[in-house]
Amino acid sequence: MGGLNGLLGGLVHWVETQPGVALLSLILVNTLILILVVMSLTKIQKLNRRQTLMLRGVDGGSLENLLLDYSQQVPRFKGGLERALTVGQANETALRQTLRRVGLYRYDAFANVGGMQSFSLALLDEGTNGVVLTGLYSRQDVRIYAKPIVKGRSEVTLTPEEQRAISEARLPAEQE
Repeated sequence: MGGLNGLLGGLVHWVETQPGVALLSLILVNTLILILVVMSLTKIQKLNRRQTLMLRGVDGGSLENLLLDYSQQVPRFKGGLERALTVGQANETALRQTLRRVGLYRYDAFANVGGMQSFSLALLDEGTNGVVLTGLYSRQDVRIYAKPIVKGRSEVTLTPEEQRAISEARLPAEQE
């Protein structure tokens, strides 16, 4: 304690001997403190304005209410997303079984008939299952035959024209 008493005693003695300098020093220190207080208050006001704007929310409500609203909607959105994924997977499965591969080959079936009026048409799904339709045109009539196709093959013998129609039945991505 002796060191602190001596220091305070020296300070009191200095103030008594040079009161003008001491007063000027106190005024400078107080002015500096006042400037720091004003700067701090200005920063606090700016922060308060920003906080008020942020907490007001999108439509004038509070940010807290907005966040609570969103947190209540999340399970509903999650359920909708799960339903959409389920429907999307079901659609993908169904799409694989649709007739997406089409191959058409036209030809002259008979020597005395021109114009390539006969045809073989392959209608296949992604797994190359479907049907081949063949239409044979002559001057007297048209005959149409259908043959089932399973995995690119048929239990019924296929003509070269029908095999060509099957080979031409490609998905758009396969044709490139």
